[in-house]
Amino acid sequence: MDISKKKKRLSGREQMTRVLRIVDDASTEAVEMFKQSASRCPFRLDPEDRLAEDRLAERREFQERIRYLRRKKLISTRKTEEGLLYELTDEGRVELLSRCVKERPLLSNDEVCLVVYDVPVEASLGRDALRYFLKRIGFTQVQQSIWQTDKDVVSEVRAFVRSAKIQKWVQVYLARKQG
Repeated sequence: MDISKKKKRLSGREQMTRVLRIVDDASTEAVEMFKQSASRCPFRLDPEDRLAEDRLAERREFQERIRYLRRKKLISTRKTEEGLLYELTDEGRVELLSRCVKERPLLSNDEVCLVVYDVPVEASLGRDALRYFLKRIGFTQVQQSIWQTDKDVVSEVRAFVRSAKIQKWVQVYLARKQG
């Protein structure tokens, strides 16, 4: 078989990210999830029996990824009349966001994304969640309530801040380092 026609094998990390994205698109039924995963693979011109073997191997790999994500509590399942329904947990959303952020390009010309916050004691859960999130996606602490990264993640951080309902105490900046 010509090498150009072979399916590109994804690493385990890339496969996990792909499964998390499929689940994140919407709550998905178990049967539909495999169909979506398989449909994202390029069409191969193999004999029918080889194609069936490949599909079976893909399905087993996919099911193993699902079991792993459930063990790590990144996805949850619910039984419905139609069958199993997969959903991302809060931890799964953070993991997906973390994986997507790590793929983001670096900022240019000594630019940084700065997060500055002063969250009151009454909203300490939001503050702790923000701190955990910033650490998880690769920010480093500059001072007590100031964090920075060299990746362009302004929109992702703002989305997290909105979801945590702490936007009135958090500022996100795109800044340039001086000398």
